[in-house]
Amino acid sequence: MYGTPVLLPHAGFTDWQFAIEHMGSNTLLNTLFILIIADVITGIAKSIITHSVDSSIGKKGLARHFTIILLVALLYPWSLAINYQWLGDSVLSLWTFMYATSIVENIGQMGLPLPKFIKDRLNKFGQDMED
Repeated sequence: MYGTPVLLPHAGFTDWQFAIEHMGSNTLLNTLFILIIADVITGIAKSIITHSVDSSIGKKGLARHFTIILLVALLYPWSLAINYQWLGDSVLSLWTFMYATSIVENIGQMGLPLPKFIKDRLNKFGQDMED
């Protein structure tokens, strides 16, 4: 009557154990965690330098970082355990790009010099967002 149910891929205990043991050796995962820390540091530095310290913005930022870390800790091992590493790596790549962009924006807003090609890309991206 309802058709064949769609089941999520199954992962056994040994699949989970393997996935969790190999998370620490993933360069993309380690890069993301380093970028999260760098984003927090550059965000704090930016707020101090630009005299725009706001605890509510800080709380929202820390909640966002914590949520992403929690999602990665839960979902990335699952993607490994069910042999969908490509999906987990794709999500990590997206978040890595977003954090790298945020760090560059923070550096630019602090008034530190950025290479011209990065400034041009950010200006184009900002213009595209306004349009």
